[in-house]
Order: sequence, then structure tokens, then C-alpha cells
Amino acid sequence: MRTIIVLLCQLLPALVIARPGQTDFLSVLKNANREDRLTVARKIYNDQIIHLDSAQAFVALNHISQWATNIHDMPLKIFSVMAMGDYLKEYFSNQRNGKALEFFTTALNMALRLEMKEAEAEIYNNMGWLYYKQDKFPQAFEYMIRANNIIQKIGYENYPYASRYLYDLGYIYCDFGNFDKAKLYLSEAIRYPYSNSLYAVRTLNTLGLAYRELKQYDSAIFYFTRGLDTARVIHNVAWTGILSGNLGTVYYFLKQNDEAVPLLKTDYELSMASKEWTSAANTIIMLADLDLDKHLVHAAALKLEEAREVINRQTDRRPFVYYALQKARLFKYLKRYDSAFAYLDTARRVVNKLNQRRDAVVFSQAEQKVAVELHLSEMKLLESEKSKMVLVRNFIIVVILLVLIIAAQLIFRQQLKQKKNKELLNNAVRQLHYYIDSVREKNQLINQFKLEIEQLHAQPEQYMLLQEKEAIAAKLKQYSILTENDWNEFRNLFEKVQIGFFSTLKQRFPDLTPSEQRLLALMKLQLSKREMAGMLGIAPDSIKKTRQRIRKKINVADDAALEELVASL
Repeated sequence: MRTIIVLLCQLLPALVIARPGQTDFLSVLKNANREDRLTVARKIYNDQIIHLDSAQAFVALNHISQWATNIHDMPLKIFSVMAMGDYLKEYFSNQRNGKALEFFTTALNMALRLEMKEAEAEIYNNMGWLYYKQDKFPQAFEYMIRANNIIQKIGYENYPYASRYLYDLGYIYCDFGNFDKAKLYLSEAIRYPYSNSLYAVRTLNTLGLAYRELKQYDSAIFYFTRGLDTARVIHNVAWTGILSGNLGTVYYFLKQNDEAVPLLKTDYELSMASKEWTSAANTIIMLADLDLDKHLVHAAALKLEEAREVINRQTDRRPFVYYALQKARLFKYLKRYDSAFAYLDTARRVVNKLNQRRDAVVFSQAEQKVAVELHLSEMKLLESEKSKMVLVRNFIIVVILLVLIIAAQLIFRQQLKQKKNKELLNNAVRQLHYYIDSVREKNQLINQFKLEIEQLHAQPEQYMLLQEKEAIAAKLKQYSILTENDWNEFRNLFEKVQIGFFSTLKQRFPDLTPSEQRLLALMKLQLSKREMAGMLGIAPDSIKKTRQRIRKKINVADDAALEELVASL
């Protein structure tokens, strides 16, 4: 009780007399039957208190908490404290998340002391969500699994908040990229009633997203349509916009633009009105993409400018990747290849950072940790049994099970390590191929620039301004020079695939210069002389001279022998 009072004092420094209407909540609770009191409190919180400003919300929850203490209604007391943490979790960022955790911990300790399993599961679920919002994925999944272990023992059909919990778990799986598991939990969630219609809309939308990502478009259309109908019934403008956009996206993927465009425009208008910036950004970029398909370059450029303004209003980096790719496509139409390359490189860097955020190993680690804790708790229960024969028998069974579990975990970890190493190698190969393909594309553009220059030189002098020639020449110089940073990035990728190449080269041929080592690395990739010249920023004739110099240094007769030597390194 003292902890709660301290927290409230910190959160409500300006707490004075309650505003008009605050006592109405308590009056409704006092008029409710004791067995219905908790249900009524939840409805008041979900329908009214959650929409108040923080001062009003905490005044109301504090009144409920104190009244619950006075009448010794512990379920209501626990709920009111948990609701304080839930409010902070929903509306405040990291600076208040520590306070939210304190409220959850206080409520959890009361639930554990009174062995109230339903409340315990709900609090674990809320704590999991709190950690997930902070990108603390191991803790998030760990608490979600703790909640699931309790709910499974109770039975989903007997747990009053099953639909909410299953939605939360399904949403996290969907956000984490495991769409099959997301579909499993979300399909289960819609089987149970919702205390809040908004969660029905969210569940149908997330289920549609999972099906869309799995490219099961018929099912995605079905669930998006159901969600859209529900959002319209409850007059929720934001979700009407979001679901319109998601449904329009499916038609966009199916190339059914006549159906897609009206839905996407509705999404953009409603998302802007309700300040759903991420949804608005994705939608306006998609409309720009459709304009480019129709070669409406000016219209696409205007939409992308709008998109940039919307992206700057939110923190999610994923819409920026889509934006950068479309900007690259726009500049390619305009033949501004330098800008196109810049946006492609930026998109690639952002994608790499986003991929680092997701590590599927986190969830299995959380599962194993909770499983071990469950086994240890079972062993403590067995030790407390009075019957020695039962204790010995069960102890032997537990030991055998633990040995099997440990053996299985060791095998699993070894397999996981091998799989991860293989994935890292494959990823390095893909990145290297992507890098080489980018260079080849740059070389093709350079050749295009050269052809344009030759064509311009072939025209009479009066049709060509000297400044235009100089501008094109400047672009050519820009693309024919590979910077030291570019080379370092290439070398890092190269050494992940050709492990020990440079160290072996230095050990066997210590007299080779850095530029000669670079040429041998490019020969290892079996690139043409023109491609190597483009990457190193030199003329093709220089490649020939460098190879001759290398042959003399390492005493190799001809180019064929040199290539055979490089292939063997």
C-alpha cells in the first residue's frame, strides 16, 4: 500500500479535487453486485477511463483502489493497480515505463500472495507487452510464455480474457515475422468473445496481415473485409482508414488497381485525419508507385514529397525503405542516376539495421528458461512430499527427464549454431553478390553516359553547350572512382566468403602492393577486365599492365597460369 501511495504522489503532483463526473465511476461500482464488480470495473476502464487525460485517469483509478482497500475487495484492488500500469504502458514512452513496471510488480505480488491465477496471467501478459514496446524481446516473450502456461492450465475456454491474450501473442508473432504462429493464435482468438469491440477489429486486421504476408490473398481479403465492416459499425475512423488501406494493398499486389486505388485514397485521407502517420506514409508511397507504373512522373514526385513530410512525423523506419526505393525509381525515370544510386544505398543500409532487430533465437531461449524453472518448481514440490517411496520414484523420473532435456537442448543448440553459421555464410554470399551486381549496374550506367557523350560530340557544336559536356563528364568521374570506404565494405564481405584469402596471399607473396592484392581479389570473383577497371576506377589497359607486373613478381608464365593460381588460393 505504501508503494502505491508513493507512486501516485510522483505521478499526480497537482492532484486536487476530482473533476466533475469522476465520482460517477465509483457510484456505478458501489451499485454493482460483488460478483459483477470486477467486470463492471473493466468496462468502465476500457470504455471511459482509458480515454481520459492522465490526471483524470489516475484520480479515478486511485478512488477505485482506495475504495477496494476499504471494503477488502482484493480482485478489484489488484485490477485498479494493474490498470494504472496499463494506462502508462499505452500512453507514455520510456520515461514512464519504469513507473508502469512498478505498478505491474505491485499488482503481481498481491496476486501471487493470494494465488489469483487469472490476475497473475493478465499481469504477466501486460508486462510482456511493456517489454516488447521497449524492444526487450527476451523479457517480453518470457513473460508472455509465463502467462500462456497459466492460461493453458486454466483452459482458454475458462479464461475470461482469452481473446485479448491470444490477440496480444498473435500480434507479437506477426510483428516478429512468424506469420504461421501468428495465424494460429489469432484464429483461436476470434473464437472467444471480446469485452472491447476495438480488439475484435485489431484481431481481424492482424489476421489479415498474417495471411497477406503468407500470400494467401483470398483469406486476407476475407478478414480485412470483416474488420472493415466492424470498424464502420463502431464508427472508428482510424481503423476504417487502416483497414481500407490494407485491403487496397492486397488488390494492389493482385494488380487489381481499379479496386485498390479508391481504398488506398480512403486510407490516406482517414489516416491523415486520425494522425496514423505510418499507415498514411505507406499508402501515399503506394499511390506514387501506381503513378510511376502509368509514367505519371510529376504526379508521383508530388506524392513522394507528401510522403516524406508524413514520414518525418513518426519514428518507424520501415516506411522510409519503401519511400527510398520509390525515390530511386523516380530518379531513374528522370535519368538522375547519381540520386537513384544514393537512395538505393540508403534503403539497403536501413534494411540491414531493421534485420538486426529481429533474432528468432530469442524466443526459444525464453521458452527454455521458463521450462527449466517449471521443472525446478516441480522438484521442490516433490521434495516436500512425505512418502519416501513416491519421492524416490519421482526423483528418478525427474532426473531422467532432465537428462533427456539437457541432451535435447545440447543437440538443439548445436543444430541451431550450425544453422546460424550457415545462414550467416549465405547472407554474406548474398550481400557480396548484391554488391557485385550493384557495381555491374553502375558500369552499365557509365557505358550509357559514355554513349550519350559520344552522341553529343557527334552533333554540330551549336546544338551542344559546353556546360552540358562538363556536367556529364563530372558524373562519369564520380561513378568511375571507388572510394576507400567502398573498398573496405567490399573486403569485409569478401573475407566472409573467401575466408583467409588475404592472409594467405600476404603470407605467400609478401611483396605484393595493396592495389595488386585488390586486383587478385577481383580475379578470384572471375570478373571481366572492364568490370574490374570500373570497380578500381582505372582504365582497362591498366588492368593488363598490373597483371603483367604481378606475373613477374610471383614468377608466373602467363595469364592462364595466374588465374589458375588465384583460383587455388
